[in-house]
Amino acid sequence: MSLEKILDKILEEARGEAERIHSESRQKAEEIVRNARISGERQAEEILERAKRQGNLEASRLVTQARLEKRIKILGYKKELIDEVLERAFQKQVGDNIPLKRKIIRKDGESEEFIDREKLKQELRPKLEKDIAEVLEI
Repeated sequence: MSLEKILDKILEEARGEAERIHSESRQKAEEIVRNARISGERQAEEILERAKRQGNLEASRLVTQARLEKRIKILGYKKELIDEVLERAFQKQVGDNIPLKRKIIRKDGESEEFIDREKLKQELRPKLEKDIAEVLEI
């Protein structure tokens, strides 16, 4: 065998080896890209799911907060209306300058005591609220 044939054979084997290494490298690179793409898609899905859950939780929290604020406002309006009803009733029936008295009946006799208007209003409030709720069927 001549030197040239030996060199051609070595070159041919080197080219074959280089081609094999190149082909293996390309396959490994494609596999790495494929795995990275799959991993990226999974991560994107997880992030999307997490964001959806957080969005739903935030929306639920906002709805709950809005409902609570609505109930608080309604209760405030009810209190204002009851205060107005009580005030008008006192003005109509009693007048502003007449002191209020309460008659207390006991076994040993009767007695009278003065009662503060505000205290009486506070005592009447629960009964009035109950009566209003019954009339309005709420």
